[in-house]
Amino acid sequence: MKKDISTVVFDFGNVLLKVERLKICSNLSVHSPLSAEEICRRIYGTDIEYDSETGQYDSREHFRIIKERINGDKNWSYDEFYYEFKDGFEDNRDGEEALKYADGKARVFVLSNTIYLHSLCLFENEMIATIPELFVFSYKVGVMKPDRKIWDIMCRMGSVRPEECLYIDDIEEYCNTAEQIGFNVIHYNMETMNLKNELTNWL
Repeated sequence: MKKDISTVVFDFGNVLLKVERLKICSNLSVHSPLSAEEICRRIYGTDIEYDSETGQYDSREHFRIIKERINGDKNWSYDEFYYEFKDGFEDNRDGEEALKYADGKARVFVLSNTIYLHSLCLFENEMIATIPELFVFSYKVGVMKPDRKIWDIMCRMGSVRPEECLYIDDIEEYCNTAEQIGFNVIHYNMETMNLKNELTNWL
């Protein structure tokens, strides 16, 4: 399976770091009459997620809109929201080991549907913040997966061709889009796969 792979492109959430959406929503529910499950329904897969991840507004406006959408307490502060949000992120050692392995054998990029607060969580992990040479975040470039434009932007910024890249994501739809463009792909499952071992088949 080994190919002439010059670049490994990692997704962020549930590849390099674990993201527990229900835990985030459970934290937010302390300030709302709504259940954690209902809060998730009102945030994820809605205009809130799309607009924030394409950079339509900043993080404080993001908080204001969420607070309004979930009937949040009047005295709930942005700082509280940030720490409650950050609590839903955890290290993924498997992803980190794969990142270190790739770094010795290829260029390393990160391509992610991300808001500013996500990126703060990423950059708190020194290894993840240091190894990649290129970060392409949806909120910075104004487009998000599965729109193929975000992969086109990454290729242009990194001066690479899809066929020389290995793209890793936990979401099948995004893997399918990348594969249609011409990327080699790994559809990653954090619970069942050893990502470093998978990379040895490619690099």
